[in-house]
Amino acid sequence: MIKRLFVLFVICFICSGLFCQENAIYHNLDNGYSVQYPNGWELEEDQENGTITIYKNNQNSLIHTHLQISSALWEDGSLEEFVKAINLEDMKDLYSDFAIIEHNQEQDECMYEVTYLLNDVKVNSIFSFLKIEDQIFIFLAMAQDDENYELDKEVFINIIESIEFQN
Repeated sequence: MIKRLFVLFVICFICSGLFCQENAIYHNLDNGYSVQYPNGWELEEDQENGTITIYKNNQNSLIHTHLQISSALWEDGSLEEFVKAINLEDMKDLYSDFAIIEHNQEQDECMYEVTYLLNDVKVNSIFSFLKIEDQIFIFLAMAQDDENYELDKEVFINIIESIEFQN
C-alpha cells in the first residue's frame, strides 16, 4: 500500500513538473499594464504605435504563430459600439471561407474565434477586446489550424487572461 502511494506521489510530482512552466513578464509603462507569456516565446515591441507582438519561434510553419496587443483610445461609446465599428463580418470580403466559430461577450470584454484561408492555408484567429475606462485593449492572435492549434489557443487565452493593470 505504501509503495503504491509512493509511486503515485512520484508520478504526480513528475507530471506537475512537466505542466508547470515559468512565464516571462512584460511591463508596458506607457499603457499601464503587464502581461505574462511563456518562456521560449519571443516578444517584440513597436515603440512607434505601442503594439507588442508575442510569438512562438516556429519558422517551419507556413503561418507565424503570434499574438499582438495594442490599445486604442475610445471615448465615443461602449465596447459593443467599438466592435460594431470594426465589423469583423467585412473580413468575408478579404478572406476565403471566413467564418466566426465562437463569440463570447460580456459588458467590457468580447472575444471572437474565427477561421479563414490565407494563401490556401487554414488559419484560426482570436480577436479579443477589453475596455478599461476610455481605452480598448485589442488582442489579435493567429495560428495555423493544425495539430498544435488547441495548445496555441490555450497559450493565447492564458496570455490574454494574465493582463494586469496598474493604477
